[in-house]
Amino acid sequence: MKIKFTIQGDPRGKERPRVCFKHGKSFAYTPQRTSEYEENIRRSFKKIINHKFERNIPLGIIITAYYPIPRHSSMKISKAMENDEILPTKKPDCDNVIKIILDALNKVCYEDDAQICNLKFEKHYSNMPSVGGRNLRYR
Repeated sequence: MKIKFTIQGDPRGKERPRVCFKHGKSFAYTPQRTSEYEENIRRSFKKIINHKFERNIPLGIIITAYYPIPRHSSMKISKAMENDEILPTKKPDCDNVIKIILDALNKVCYEDDAQICNLKFEKHYSNMPSVGGRNLRYR
């Protein structure tokens, strides 16, 4: 079974948890931007399929991140970016983009991201920034 969906907007990475101190105790919390983006990922997935996850099924995931072409780029550079002659070597890092997507889909698409046995990630430039994911189920 293949499931394909798209998260509109610039790719985002998982931010580190924040710690605050109140009354002599420390509290860790997830930054609001990360929480909102994770909710956006879940909504994007649920628009396509309202899926009941199964346990212990190995999964493979392909994630493609499309970064915006910088506005200050010349026509020549922009065209090269569109044609994948120039690839993005900028933040967010691939590991942080992967982490936010996999964490957001826990208990939504699968029981736990430990089920993922195969992972492919690519970065490209596009005039329409987004992140596209395909979840391939293996049996």
